[in-house]
Amino acid sequence: RLYGYIEVSPVKTLAILAQKGGSGKTTLAVHMAVCATRRKLRTALIDLDPQGSAHDWNESREEGRKLDAVKASSGQLAALLKQAKAAGADLAIIDTAPHSDSAAAIAAQLADFVLIPCRPARFDLKAIGSTAAIAKLAKTPAAVVLNAAPRGKLAEEARGALQQQGCTVLEPVLHQRAAYSHAVIDGRSVHEYEPQGKAATEIDALFVCVRKALRL
Repeated sequence: RLYGYIEVSPVKTLAILAQKGGSGKTTLAVHMAVCATRRKLRTALIDLDPQGSAHDWNESREEGRKLDAVKASSGQLAALLKQAKAAGADLAIIDTAPHSDSAAAIAAQLADFVLIPCRPARFDLKAIGSTAAIAKLAKTPAAVVLNAAPRGKLAEEARGALQQQGCTVLEPVLHQRAAYSHAVIDGRSVHEYEPQGKAATEIDALFVCVRKALRL
């Protein structure tokens, strides 16, 4: 396939985009990667954020639990996806930086599906349009996942607001749970921290939706 002049590797590729900082992109990226690995999918995690949080998280994991993760620039992405395919990867997950239109655009063009995390808060809802526009311009299917939602009606109110903006919103909602913070602080996922917990159940539900969208 070609998007513009960019050759796309056939490896299934998920890009996690949000132009606003603090939306939870890295938390989603590492949890989707662990979820895929638990399902015996060969998974590559590509960290395009200069802060390198996803890569650092992986480096802090115990030997034997490390994922296939690399820190890179957007200019290296196409070649890395080819390498992932050659190595037999089933899935590549791209964690991107906020406030980076060009890198986000390249990631969206090279992806099969764009996942857009959004907190159910006024400023986040207002900022979602720029991220959705990047995916639309790339002609890549995209959907929003509500993230770090407090208890109560706020998540469903946010869902309605996003749908009014023309956004597709996935059914699972990730709530504000201490398990997410406790898990990633020492290189784990919620499945490794609290396998039977509500956070793990939420991540499983989200992964089912993502896998369906990727036809993986």
